[in-house]
Amino acid sequence: MKLKQQNLPLAALSALLWAATNAHAFQMSSLFNGIIIDEIMSSRHLEATEDTDEQVLTHAHIVDSAIITISAWLVFVVTLEVNDFRHRLMATYNDSTSDEKTSRRYTAALLAIQYGMYDAFIDWGLTYTICYAVVGGITWYNADQNLVSVIWGFSLMCSALIVAVTSLKIPAWLGHYRKSQLKTIRDTSGFASNAVRDWTDQDCTISAFRYQVRLGVGKHFTQFVWFLLPFYVALKFWWFLLSIFIGFVGGQLFLYVVFKCRKRFVHNRGSVVMGASFFVAICSSICFMFGVWIVNSAWGISIGTEHIALPIAFLAWLAMCGLFHGLKYCEHRKHSMEEMDDQLFEETAHEKPQDAVAADETAMPSESINSSDRRHVMHKDSTNAAGHGYFYQTAYFDRVQKPNLAAPSGDNNDASELSPRDVYKSIAEAEDAGIKWYNRLWRFLPFVSYWGLLLVGVRDIICCSKKDKDENRQTVSGFQSMSACHKSWFAVAKIIKLAVNAAAIFLAVFAMGASLQATVSKEKAPFVHAQYRTLNIGNVCAYDVKCGNIQTFENKEAADAANYTIAHCGKCSGCSSWQDLSVQWNTRKEAAKLSQGCGLQNMFNRDGMAECMRDRMGWTTDCSYAWVHSVECAKQNCMFIAVTAMITNKLGNFAVGPSLVTPAMCNEAQCEQGNPGEFAKLSGASRRKMNIESDIARPKDQQCHIVRAVPKNDKGFNDWTGFFEPLCPRDLSPP
Repeated sequence: MKLKQQNLPLAALSALLWAATNAHAFQMSSLFNGIIIDEIMSSRHLEATEDTDEQVLTHAHIVDSAIITISAWLVFVVTLEVNDFRHRLMATYNDSTSDEKTSRRYTAALLAIQYGMYDAFIDWGLTYTICYAVVGGITWYNADQNLVSVIWGFSLMCSALIVAVTSLKIPAWLGHYRKSQLKTIRDTSGFASNAVRDWTDQDCTISAFRYQVRLGVGKHFTQFVWFLLPFYVALKFWWFLLSIFIGFVGGQLFLYVVFKCRKRFVHNRGSVVMGASFFVAICSSICFMFGVWIVNSAWGISIGTEHIALPIAFLAWLAMCGLFHGLKYCEHRKHSMEEMDDQLFEETAHEKPQDAVAADETAMPSESINSSDRRHVMHKDSTNAAGHGYFYQTAYFDRVQKPNLAAPSGDNNDASELSPRDVYKSIAEAEDAGIKWYNRLWRFLPFVSYWGLLLVGVRDIICCSKKDKDENRQTVSGFQSMSACHKSWFAVAKIIKLAVNAAAIFLAVFAMGASLQATVSKEKAPFVHAQYRTLNIGNVCAYDVKCGNIQTFENKEAADAANYTIAHCGKCSGCSSWQDLSVQWNTRKEAAKLSQGCGLQNMFNRDGMAECMRDRMGWTTDCSYAWVHSVECAKQNCMFIAVTAMITNKLGNFAVGPSLVTPAMCNEAQCEQGNPGEFAKLSGASRRKMNIESDIARPKDQQCHIVRAVPKNDKGFNDWTGFFEPLCPRDLSPP
């Protein structure tokens, strides 16, 4: 029976950790919602478009795993942050003088911690909602599906990283590791120390103390504001809310597991820690492997046989997790202090793990408080912390009912006692006397929190190498007390964070831009396609003899009447010389790719771009500048689509169609028929107008079918091979 009791927490931990990570299983289930079953059985999730054989990855964006895991992570760290304020406040209260005024101040301060936390929730709830509204709203329609799939894969990889960090933190959260001097992974913001110090010394008001809690909690939310932007792309708002809800519930389940294991399992906690950490590391590795699979499928890059590559990804990530666990263990053994690490829960009076290092647990505050201790104003139902349940010790469901305090003499109160909220209100009103109502309102606007955190960040950066006048005070980061090695790690971590956030903003901005440009392209495409459907009934460009005169006629009947042979549909123009006509044929399978390369190499050099096209493709000067016009038009109107195509390794996708937006489709819709580009007018001849089969598949009803002097192949395209042998002399063409 005893053995079963010892195994119960481990079983509960495994079961509830599975529930907490069930969000990932739900995310994986979206695979079956977004991709048809026969695609799942293949190595690529591909769907053919209705107009072309080109295939693209499709994915119905359900819940987002990054939002889920970050929401769960915020549950952990906000609980730690609030507990840091509480613990420090309790410790200083126990050391303070015993009088009614002190009890009232500390009762109000404890309530200010709750209010500050709620303020932060409002600030950052609004902030995240606005960010989602901007990104999710703009990309609601016409988001690049390949980009969405790449983001989906990266979301799983990010989730894997957060879950891996969680596995590293489990030993500390279960009370097995003590606080490390290295502080490689911080769980709290550092605001609590100075805030409680100022409050104890009566150097700040209750509103200022509440504001510090607001900043401390808010700092955790700032870590992910920019990072989450790409994961809002094409995410419907109901899935956004569901992702947050799943993360919140999963985080609470995880907290409950930690609470029960700390409370019920004492003697072999090391075994529980090892099992739990290994289980979570396995979940992290599965997430990473699945993310690699999705990204590889979206990119279309072959990384080897998948039944080998994916297990390698899984084992490599698991090995990395094991390496960091080893480093964390060494850190714990060599650099741990007597003080316990930041706590998710207060220690119960009977807890004393036998496999913890060295001394008894001395976590602040000690939980072996008897009923005579003055700290009873901090308690809910009893004076023994061991009697407090899960909901009392977490930040979100805390409804602390402190004993009523006598009203101070002179107060005109009908009742002889004050509730804690009355105590807070009376102190706040006394301190805020004379402050205008609009100043009070201003303090609760989110901008105040943003500005405060910005100032703190700037102070930490500027004052890193400076000592405070008070040696006991530190910047929030604690940079002054760090070792040289730790300072280097601190600087590297800041640079990495800056780079990651910059990349996230970049990705979100280009996803939004691509979505807007795709919308415009789809709106313009019907007009362009209608224009090309009239190719065979308008002007024609015709010649009298090969290498002879080329001129424009009103229609094919007029050309026939003049005994001219049609070279291509439409008017003659810059690319209608004999030299350019032959280049249209000779570069038919690579013209788009070659012009794209010249455009990328000479992005801001118009003349250099034209020279590149003359040298690589053989165009004449006039024709080269017509193509330069096309590239520059695409740069102005299709840049975001092109960049997202580069990100998804689809820049070489030249498919076109009404339901598919690629750089080629955008270029066709916006740069060919005067809306705004004039490529068709400037170039004259094109592969479409000469009925040449090219690397861009065109609908047959948008091809020129009246070039009768050149034989056709079995697909109905003109075969100009024999016609251009031998080639006309270049001097018969414009320079």
